[in-house]
Amino acid sequence: MAASAFDSTGPPSDSTLCALDSNRASTNGVMEATAPRSADRVAGFLCAFSFTLSGIALARTPGLLAPVAVLVALIAVRMTESHRTLAAAAVAVSGLAFFFGMVIAITTDSPLF
Repeated sequence: MAASAFDSTGPPSDSTLCALDSNRASTNGVMEATAPRSADRVAGFLCAFSFTLSGIALARTPGLLAPVAVLVALIAVRMTESHRTLAAAAVAVSGLAFFFGMVIAITTDSPLF
């Protein structure tokens, strides 16, 4: 008696096992690509923290707070894959906050550090 392709009593053929493995691999690849990484989440929080430090640096001690904001933003850039644009914006904003914070501090005779 010849076994058909849909016969469940015999062992699966090699081509059936390869097809099942390729389906499982492609499904896992899609799942991993869409699943949020915890590093991306932390990098988003670091970007928000950098924006906050940049805003505070405009009003108080830009020589101390703005470099810390730049450092935090650079760490976020290195950490993330999905929030690259946000992290790049955080670096740019913190650099501008350093410049304009220094200008404001010099013109108003406020402390730099």
